[in-house]
This record gives sequence, C-alpha cells and structure tokens, in this order.
Amino acid sequence: MKPADQARGRRQFLAGLAGATGSLLLPREALRAFPDRPQIDSLRDVLNIAHLDKAASRRLSPAAYHFIVSSADDGTTARANRAAFERVRIRPRRLVNVSELDTSIELFGATLPSPILLAPAGNQAQVHDEAELATARAAAAQGHLMIAAHMSNYSIEAIRETGAKNWFQLYPSPNREFLLHVAQRAQAAGCTALVLTVDGPGRGNREAERWFAKRRNRGSSRPAMQLGNFTQFKGPKGIGDPTLDWDAVAGLREQFELPLLLKGIVTREDARMARKIGVDGVIISNHGGRQEGSGRGTLDVLPEIADELRGRTPLLMDGGIRRGADVFKALALGADAVCIGRPYLWGLGAFGQAGVEKCLQILQSEFSSTLKFAGTPTLADITPQHVWLPE
Repeated sequence: MKPADQARGRRQFLAGLAGATGSLLLPREALRAFPDRPQIDSLRDVLNIAHLDKAASRRLSPAAYHFIVSSADDGTTARANRAAFERVRIRPRRLVNVSELDTSIELFGATLPSPILLAPAGNQAQVHDEAELATARAAAAQGHLMIAAHMSNYSIEAIRETGAKNWFQLYPSPNREFLLHVAQRAQAAGCTALVLTVDGPGRGNREAERWFAKRRNRGSSRPAMQLGNFTQFKGPKGIGDPTLDWDAVAGLREQFELPLLLKGIVTREDARMARKIGVDGVIISNHGGRQEGSGRGTLDVLPEIADELRGRTPLLMDGGIRRGADVFKALALGADAVCIGRPYLWGLGAFGQAGVEKCLQILQSEFSSTLKFAGTPTLADITPQHVWLPE
C-alpha cells in the first residue's frame, strides 16, 4: 500500500472511531478535561487541593495568584516544606475496628472537631472582595478554628460576627501600646488565644511581588489597603520589630491575659526557650517559605521540637500540607494540630466562601480516610510507629 493510501486509511479509521464514540479525537483543549490534565470550570470539578490551585491560577490575575504562591529568594524553603511530606511514608495497621472515627482535639480547654486549623493570612482582599469574612464564614460552616490575622482587611470584630471560632495573630510592633491595644481588642471580641509571629525581623525577599510592583501602571490610581485592626488607635502603628528578643516576649507574656503561642519556631533551642519563659504553645512555621531561605522543611524540624516539648506544650505546625495524609504524618511525628494557608487561599481566590469550604471538606475527608486505612480511629491512636522516614 502506498504511503498516501496508508495515511488516508488511518484518517478514515480514526474518523470512524470519533463518530462511534462521540469524540475520541479530542482537541488539545478537551484533553485538559482529563483528571491528569484538569480543566476546572466549576466547583463541581474540584477533587483535591491541586484542583483548587489550578482554578485559582486561571481565575486570578497573575499578581493576585502570585500573592498566594510567592516565596522568598528562589523558593527553596517553600519547596522543602512540600518535599518533606513526600519523603515520609505511612505504615498502616490492619484488623482494627475503625467503624467509628473521632477527629476531635482539645486545645486550651476548648474541644475542636478537627486538628486542621486555618493559618493567619492578611490582606485577603487581594484575592477576593469578601476577603476574611468569606474565609471566616467557611470556617464557621465547617467547624474549623480560624487564626485571624493582624493585617486582615476586616476588623477582628467583623470577623467574629461570622460565628467562627478564632485565635488572633499578632505581628511584633516597636510601639508596644499599639500591640497591647490590638491584643485587648481581640480578647474583647471573643478570641481565645493569641499567636505572636516571631519569624519576621524583616520582610522576606519575595521577588514575584517586587516583579509585579515594578510593572504596575504608575498612572492609574491605587486603592489604599484597608486594615481593619489598625483603626481606633491614634498613635504610631508600625509592624515589624528587629529588636524583639526573648526578654521582650517574656514581658509581653505577662501583659497578655489570653494563652500565647509563638509562631515561627524551627529549632529545638528556641522551643526550649519558649517553654522556659512560659509560652503556652508553639507553631512550627517558616511562613510558608515566604520569609527565609533556610531550605529546611517544617516537617523535617518537627521531630526535634516534639522531642524537646514532649507533650508539655501544645505543638502545631504549618507549611506544605496538601493532603489529608499530610495531616496524619504531622500528627504521627509529634504535632497536636496543623495549620493550612495556601490551600484555603486558592479556594477563596477561585470560588470565594464556597471554595474555602470545599478545601476544608477535602482535607477533612482525606484525613478521615487516612485514619481508617492506617488503623487509627482516634488522634490518640496515631504514633510515630505509624510512619516510616527514609535514612
């Protein structure tokens, strides 16, 4: 058979298949509708956190999307957060009655239905008009605790009106009066703990943010960023204090009435200091890789800090969590609970409140499924023996 006849025969054969099946010959765009190349057109298409990321990247402007995903320097630390989870393996146990699961946890006298908390994220109006209010409504609807951010666009009072359970995150300020003022507002609004972020003696080198800032149309007006927690105080309101040290934190601890957690601890030595000065809890965090270029993932440092605290101080962690199995791995290595950031911001940017709810539903469902397959019906059943770490 001549080459031309062979080519003609192939075309006729494939055309026949396409007619028989409806569309076996799929154009390039249609191929993206497959699970491994998803085209996320609606919330119904979302099956996992990666799908929310995909949807956000399509729906948001490049600048808004990179507000979520940007990291410090060349992104080594952000990638290390994720890579750490991918190295750890789960060791499932069999023949355990897992017909009834209990994912509840008690923190500072309150019982929460899930160990998955929403990490503080400021200026959420960058990705959705309803900003923190949409996030808080989603957290309330799904029963998850939300750590409200100091730099939120809406005030803590407005966030609390949604009915969400809240802790409140503080950034250090050289003006201690401002810091105490905001802490008192959070307590009066009904927040049940304070989270002091201590990984920011300066601002991280977020090159993506600088890239878009340089390309902003200088001739167009730029709306001022509204910060709801900066109202009602007439003095200086600076954020960021490179002079902050352990003595200063100890002094603040004495002035705060609510339990105080330190967010940003990544070494055994600092965990020991936190316990020594009477801090009530620790959050292992490197700001999602947005501040420093250490190259160490938070899951990598979790075991040494868990060993130091040995259950004497509540221990949480964030950074790199994308699956319910990641939550399990963190708890097996010593965390009491975890905080998520980028996953719910992708949901917010793509679908608003419904996207945040979907994010929480996905992670909670995957976590429950992991508990079943691992043979651990309660959080207390999860032990270091349930995971394997490569040498």
